[in-house]
Amino acid sequence: MYIKKVTIRNYRSFRSFEAELQKLTVVIGENDTGKTNFFTALSLPLSGNQIDFNQKRLNISDINKDSVIDFLTSVINNDADQLQKIPKVSVTVEFADPQDSYETALLAKWLVSEGDEETYKIRYDFKPKNDNDLIEVVKKSIDGKTIDDVNWFTLPVELYDYQIVSVNNEKPIAYSDLKHVSIHSINAERDDFSESSSMKSNSIFTKLLMNTLNDDDKGQINAAYSEFFSAIEETETFDKIIGTNPDFVSYDSIIKQLECTPNLPNLKNILSNITLKYGNEFLYQKGLGQRNLIYILILFAYYKSCGDTFNLCCIEEPEAHLSVNNLRLVRDFIEKSSGNSDSLVQTIISSHNPSIINKLKISNVLAFTGEKAISLSDTPPKLVDYLRKRPNFDILKLLFANKVILVEGPTEEMLISTYLSKQEALNNIDIIAISQRGYATFLDIWLVLNKDNPGKKIAVIRDYDGSAKAKTRHDAYDADHKNVTVRTTKNYTLEIDLVEAGDNLALLNGLFGMSGDVSAVSEHMISGKTARMLDVCDAMVAEDNPLDIKLPAHIAEVIEALS
Repeated sequence: MYIKKVTIRNYRSFRSFEAELQKLTVVIGENDTGKTNFFTALSLPLSGNQIDFNQKRLNISDINKDSVIDFLTSVINNDADQLQKIPKVSVTVEFADPQDSYETALLAKWLVSEGDEETYKIRYDFKPKNDNDLIEVVKKSIDGKTIDDVNWFTLPVELYDYQIVSVNNEKPIAYSDLKHVSIHSINAERDDFSESSSMKSNSIFTKLLMNTLNDDDKGQINAAYSEFFSAIEETETFDKIIGTNPDFVSYDSIIKQLECTPNLPNLKNILSNITLKYGNEFLYQKGLGQRNLIYILILFAYYKSCGDTFNLCCIEEPEAHLSVNNLRLVRDFIEKSSGNSDSLVQTIISSHNPSIINKLKISNVLAFTGEKAISLSDTPPKLVDYLRKRPNFDILKLLFANKVILVEGPTEEMLISTYLSKQEALNNIDIIAISQRGYATFLDIWLVLNKDNPGKKIAVIRDYDGSAKAKTRHDAYDADHKNVTVRTTKNYTLEIDLVEAGDNLALLNGLFGMSGDVSAVSEHMISGKTARMLDVCDAMVAEDNPLDIKLPAHIAEVIEALS
């Protein structure tokens, strides 16, 4: 089983938000698009745990500001829909795909039939105890004021309460049912779990031991604990501490009756005194990256020991504080653990690191735009395979850059980058060499996120390569989308167009010490490809007498469209 869908209403930055999840989901997005708020929202309907319990009673800052202002405005205007506009927070979680009778029984009370499909839904609500009471209190507090006079954060949330209900009957869910669906969050700012001897790694390890030790192991631990107290007795503790006193009759005989007897605590309390050590140092003395790495490894081991509990693991930026080698280890570990784990473990990761995104497959990506979450689960298999072969391809730059140009290879990238470096006003254009001719696939992915966003622009600069059919296919993107520009060389390849442009023939003859025609100079550049283009670029930015190379028309048109 896994969480298939999450619906959020009026929580923090989310006015109305839906997200489709998979067993392994990689969340990406620009800063301030709600990734952290999303993880926090997930904790509201699910069972907390002793390690990172999130308070379920919200503050005014947790309620969407726009929804509060709309409500206050409706009260001031005495609108008829005041009741409907009361800001109420809800987070609905939809489970799907139970794998066996145990999982089916776990979800049975939350069954919702929608046509031929059966799903299982629970919902967290934070809303007024009584809607009319809230409206009356608000009316009195803002009487005679305009919306400009009212502070939105004065909404009386003390009149609110929370509950977690089953969507099928709107009845509260008992803790005994909820405790079997749990969430663990590893936040991006995670010094708190690793900066002291009481760090979360120790707590998780204690839980792991409690889940995995058999009865014989537990008996041995209790016996060893008793032997510890026997060793204390053998040191003649009371004789040394209390001593004898000849001035009082029977003093010595009374003292000799005292013994150390273990006040045997439960096993969990014994194990909770464990502090992890790594090498010759306590773990909390190691670097933050090393502590983070070990915490993630122990956490997934703990999940495997929880055979009767659904565990949702939310990891913000697993790359945080990790070296290149440890990042690679964590990336591979998460991939294998998520793929090989049983059906009661689901993992959600947010990341800004291309190597993690590409390794964990773009088909697992959920892209946040601030207003919506867009799943890239329909990504063509060829693109998935291509990105896995190029783990450092910057898919984030492709999807989120305001202005981006796709080029085929390094020669175009060098020429355009050099030209842009000389134009300060154009330094906001990113260039990506995709090293193949699959422009259509990349444009399709880009359009999923940015099709209707006038603030985003993408362009393609391509060689003709003698293929009129491919040119027609790519030109269709230009014709159909205002924020897409596609331009193709007039000749077979870039070098010929470059030599023909303006006075470039004479300039390039001088640079290469030649006196050839367009064909000869073009052939000279094509035979050297990147090396010859590097010579051109160096000459363009030379301190003395820089070469005034004119861009070919197709490149100049693209830059004009993006500038």
